[in-house]
Amino acid sequence: MDQNAPEIIFTLLIALGILATLCVLKFSSAHFRREFRSVTMALASLIAIGATLGSLYFSEVRDFLPCEWCWYQRIAMYPLAVLLPMATLRRDKRIIPYALTLTMLGAGFSIYHYQLQAFPDQGTSCALSASCTYRWIEVFGFVSIPMLALGSFTLIGILLLATRRPWKG
Repeated sequence: MDQNAPEIIFTLLIALGILATLCVLKFSSAHFRREFRSVTMALASLIAIGATLGSLYFSEVRDFLPCEWCWYQRIAMYPLAVLLPMATLRRDKRIIPYALTLTMLGAGFSIYHYQLQAFPDQGTSCALSASCTYRWIEVFGFVSIPMLALGSFTLIGILLLATRRPWKG
């Protein structure tokens, strides 16, 4: 198996997830949208768990050393991997505003981290042993770990925003 296969699979799954979700919400029938909205929290939970396991795979199996900004992204993602499944099982949608806050913070961290990689000469507070500008992976010439994280946060955010909330009518 190609050593870059997991990175390509992660990239394609996130891209297809975002595309499929947007297509369902925009182009499907009202009945199908209603049915889809009934499982969006469960899907967001799966994305958060998958992103958490993916980050652990990169650091623990592939031995990629997480930098400071990788840790900030993990700090935003790891609670989602615990809170969203619990809320999904309890059918408690009151977690959504708090989960969206973590999602937006994580997306912001990912964007900043990605631009550090895009413009490495600007300087950073990261250590040389775990450089924030180093690209451990590069899929399709532009997808790095912060871009994977951004895609995961974006997909979770879209799914949570699409979730039917009883107080919204």
